Amino acid sequence: MRKLFAVLLALAVSGALYATGSSEGAAFPEKPVQCIIPYAPGGGSDVLTRAIMKDIKMAQPLVAVNIEGGAGLVGANQAYDSKADGYTILAHNPVDLIGFDLGGLSDAPLWKDLETVAMVVADYNVISTNKFSGWKTIEDLVAWTKANPGQKVKWAVSGARSVNMADTQRIARDLGIFDSITFVPYDGGAGTRKALLGDEARLETTTASEIQAVVASGDNVPLLIVSDKRAKSYPNIPSTLEKGINVTTIKWRGYYAPKGTPKAVLAYLENALKTVATSPEFVNTVENNLSFTANFVDGATAAAQIAKWAEELRPFFANLK
Repeated sequence: MRKLFAVLLALAVSGALYATGSSEGAAFPEKPVQCIIPYAPGGGSDVLTRAIMKDIKMAQPLVAVNIEGGAGLVGANQAYDSKADGYTILAHNPVDLIGFDLGGLSDAPLWKDLETVAMVVADYNVISTNKFSGWKTIEDLVAWTKANPGQKVKWAVSGARSVNMADTQRIARDLGIFDSITFVPYDGGAGTRKALLGDEARLETTTASEIQAVVASGDNVPLLIVSDKRAKSYPNIPSTLEKGINVTTIKWRGYYAPKGTPKAVLAYLENALKTVATSPEFVNTVENNLSFTANFVDGATAAAQIAKWAEELRPFFANLK
């Protein structure tokens, strides 16, 4: 019996080492874990990651690395090409990764080929205008286009062949204003925000988390939440479904790792993210200060849902202009 106990104890210890270690048995992490943020500082993925960095409990720190370009594609590709050892992860939202694939922008289906570690919050796209337009509701926008036939309204959107663009064009069609709009793609939310605030564009599609400060200042006026219900952060702004528009794509935000990252390392990272993302302090921060909705989803469950979204969104890219 004593021998059997010793064998079982040895197996348990070796299993615990493997659960937090590399294929060589070394403890993970032995050095800082770099998190690629594929957008400029101040965007949704950036502020989320920096909030996580403050509270995440790992043996080594999580370090943010901003790599801009391609509306999030450049950084995503760099993560995809990184060594699959857990020391490089990617902060991204799955609908943008789906868009790179369906829009023909990436050689690989990144949403599927990257390892999904976990999703931690839900974000929502917001249709907004600036203080110069004078519009306070989505009906004001529609009325203006009808009263000014032949005049085009510039609408700033993150990414040219993206889910953001596909959803924006679907909403414009359902509102009956598609022919009154010029859709202008920008490289991320920082670009669309600058265009709107500088009055280069009168409309913007970007996430709730990215416009929080300019909404508070009165420079940005939200008109519509892309969702099946009103967002906690904007309770007075109607949802698309509420207005009879069946475009309700939720923007999860979460983390990915290069393909082939050891399962034990993925489990370590997922557990570390779960611990911080479900803590009351973090939930309070993201919901009351950052305009996210706390929504932890484990990697396997998230990957299955993302695959469903990819198939649902595929037909809409055929009509993208």
